[in-house]
Amino acid sequence: MSAADVLLQDLLSGDATRIHASASRVAVTFDHALLGALAPHADRIERACAGVTLGGALLANQVHPQAALQRLRYWQAQAGCLCALTPTYLFFDPRRLIEQGQMRLLSVGEAEDGLAECHHVACTQCGQHWEATDREYHYPWWEWKAA
Repeated sequence: MSAADVLLQDLLSGDATRIHASASRVAVTFDHALLGALAPHADRIERACAGVTLGGALLANQVHPQAALQRLRYWQAQAGCLCALTPTYLFFDPRRLIEQGQMRLLSVGEAEDGLAECHHVACTQCGQHWEATDREYHYPWWEWKAA
């Protein structure tokens, strides 16, 4: 069974734990084969997740399937480079994207407000420059802005 098949089964399962884990993975993937295999099922995934309570204390865990569906539909529409979605999902860690080869580190410095660290990066696919600022509160999250 392929990775896409396993993720699809999880996303259609009705099980909150499986949906949360798999949606979180899809929401940040740049794997073209995976996106291509899952994108045609976006409507089915949305229907299957619609009635499932995913919980969440500070942030509703529903953001994960929403981000995954947005990514699948963006991919299917061939709307542009996937890096354009980084500002829409708080959990894109620039350090992971650099490790994966999706972003190239330009510099690391202090954020404009002086309260956090800011990674200046460039997309390796389209060249778009980004500022990703570490905005930790009760959990780590990232604020992305086009530079």
